[in-house]
Amino acid sequence: MWVGGHSDAALRRALRFGDGWYGTGADAADLTDVRRRLRGVAAGTGIAGTGIAGTGAADRLTIACGAAPTAASVADDLGRLAEAGLAACTLWLPIAAEHVEKAMEWIAAEVMPQLTH
Repeated sequence: MWVGGHSDAALRRALRFGDGWYGTGADAADLTDVRRRLRGVAAGTGIAGTGIAGTGAADRLTIACGAAPTAASVADDLGRLAEAGLAACTLWLPIAAEHVEKAMEWIAAEVMPQLTH
């Protein structure tokens, strides 16, 4: 289970109950900051739960692709997030349901090949 939120209370819930922190729209700097804060919250409370509690890792989040993403911009964002410790993510596509299949085809054809090198 992924737990979201930026407050210390939300981070405590993520540590106690979650398998990962769900940071909608976070960039690499945000991810680095939340990972630091999670380690501090974990140390300060002695929380030892499942998943992220052991390391204080925030490594799962939603990537907001924005209004006009390019394959290169999405791949660059994912690369920076991976360097900051991202292990898994969801892509948020702000599009109508009838366009999801085409968007997924674009991700498979244009974005994914850029992530394999």
